[in-house]
Amino acid sequence: MKAKVFLAIAAVALLAIGCSEKGDTVPETAKGITFKATVKPAKTKAVTDAGNTLEVNWAVNETIALIYSVGGNDYNATATITDVSGTGIATITATLEEGVADGDDVILIYPASVANGATGDIDWTKVDEQDGTLCAERDIRMGWGTLAVDGSTASLNGGTSMDAAFPICKFSIKDADGANDIDLSSLKISDESGTVFATITPTTPTSTLYVTMPAEINSGLLWFEATSSDGKPYIAKGTANLSAGMFYTPTVKMATIGNAIGANGKFYKNKTDAVAAGTLVSAVIVYLGEETAEAGYTHGLAIAIYNAGGSAGTTKKWSPNSGTHNPRGYTSLSAAIAAKESGSVNSAGKDDETNFPAFYAALHNDIKASNVVSGTSKALPSSGTSGWFLPSAFQWSQILKTVNGVSADLTETMSTKMAFYYLTNCVKNVTGQDLIGDLSGSHQFHTSSEYDADKSWQYNQNSPDGTGQGKVGLKTASCYVVATLAF
Repeated sequence: MKAKVFLAIAAVALLAIGCSEKGDTVPETAKGITFKATVKPAKTKAVTDAGNTLEVNWAVNETIALIYSVGGNDYNATATITDVSGTGIATITATLEEGVADGDDVILIYPASVANGATGDIDWTKVDEQDGTLCAERDIRMGWGTLAVDGSTASLNGGTSMDAAFPICKFSIKDADGANDIDLSSLKISDESGTVFATITPTTPTSTLYVTMPAEINSGLLWFEATSSDGKPYIAKGTANLSAGMFYTPTVKMATIGNAIGANGKFYKNKTDAVAAGTLVSAVIVYLGEETAEAGYTHGLAIAIYNAGGSAGTTKKWSPNSGTHNPRGYTSLSAAIAAKESGSVNSAGKDDETNFPAFYAALHNDIKASNVVSGTSKALPSSGTSGWFLPSAFQWSQILKTVNGVSADLTETMSTKMAFYYLTNCVKNVTGQDLIGDLSGSHQFHTSSEYDADKSWQYNQNSPDGTGQGKVGLKTASCYVVATLAF
């Protein structure tokens, strides 16, 4: 991220001016007392991008929530800016409940629309849902003080300040190598645990998004999940150290289907970019979305850039022995897909080259080091991903329908030949070479999902419909293995 800079107005002071002007009284029939104070500094309320700073000012008719208590009950009064002087001092007025006393505490929240009732806290839903535009509501502020009450009027006793509650980021959205802008129709920002900090839905797709971020993001990993204006999914991640009252201008480089995961766990456009950054390419992104079927990994799936199974990515047997080894049998491919099995769970306990050669090949991304081409690696990325596993029928369906740009499950009528063509191109676009094998013939790929005690499901590039024996192979049949990981 770029160096952080302070907001042009780091704190907004609220100074008590005293009681209302002489003669400004509240009729006896009216309930409540008049509150009047000044807000400083101010000019015209707007948030203006001045390059390295945001200029934040006030305007007439803006509102500030005043949270206070009377008789054990909490209240939320809306104070309105009624005047802004030439020197930038704004006058705010409100009506408070009868019974407030001199010295009572008051919490101030700007703008009033983000106050969570009378709780004295921010309404997080107002922070979570944003449209990415630069507006006054991005600058959320809080202040604390006490009331000075004199008869039917009140003001702030001794003054207070309203401090910016959150950092503001101006995100510039680029593709994985930073060469082109990406106009987004949606963006979700979350942390490593999956806690969502902001959901941004621009009225018009844009590559520049102003976002109020929660102040507690002072370290750790942030995930950016987005959809472009043409419906394409994107992903990015990076560490953050954000402080309240600061303005940041980071560039977010987002990867998509067909981009690479480096040996360091970071995303790159291709092998060339990974090598330039001092790392190697380990995998290619082939699915983006939360339905990975892998616990703890909800962002996507990636495949190794080599077929596992020996020196040239040869075929392997699922198991040379009959008998159910995953105690779940699916007599239709659609049922296997609907089960949404985890490939890593299915692969557990099968790190055994003799009895489960396909699983062993997947778990180790098994290929001779001498066959690894320059700039690539068969090793698992060093961080941020699961281990290698043999993908389930569900995971294969996610991979193939995504790379082929279709939404229907690949179960009944659609040929996957074109999907496999795109899959090989995903790898070639990253590495420059056809590394997952020649798919010009009718090749079957193992899944970790079973049909019964003697058979397992495979994906066949020419016969995906599950209606014939071409889709169901004996465990004695040799098929290709593609090591897969989740991230």
